[in-house]
Amino acid sequence: MKQKIDEYFERKKVNGKIVTIDNTIFKNKEYLTIEKKQHKNDGIQKPKVLVVDDSITVRQGIKNLLHNNYDVSLVQSVLSAIVSITLDKPDLILLDYEMPVCNGQQMLAMLRSEEEFADIPVIFLTTRTDQESVRRVVSLKPEGYLSKYLKPEDIKQKIDNYFENKRA
Repeated sequence: MKQKIDEYFERKKVNGKIVTIDNTIFKNKEYLTIEKKQHKNDGIQKPKVLVVDDSITVRQGIKNLLHNNYDVSLVQSVLSAIVSITLDKPDLILLDYEMPVCNGQQMLAMLRSEEEFADIPVIFLTTRTDQESVRRVVSLKPEGYLSKYLKPEDIKQKIDNYFENKRA
């Protein structure tokens, strides 16, 4: 019985408190999966980047682009992102604008409404380039807005530039 319970509930220590996460609703759809791999770089701490996108192709592509210079975590839903952010606050979130259940615009609004997370920088990744979508995104004041149609090296360069400008 304990194994069955542990299969559906996950216990994590957050800010010194034990938190139980109910996975029962999301068990089959794997909405709560968080993929993270630590990379060490001669003792230098890499900036943490959280990629939130429902497309595994996009998540893996971004990870392949960034893993040498950044500590990259991947999630496929807003719910997984909230869990990940609560456990380990990232230095930057790359957020898909259009996702099922809860979209990137809604997630950014949630982040901005929580004092603890309001300062986390967010760059949107999207296929939407129409003026109305751009206007809505810009009104939320993200740090950036990148088209998924950009060349991979251009996406990497823009993220590198973001961190370089932040350090300056």
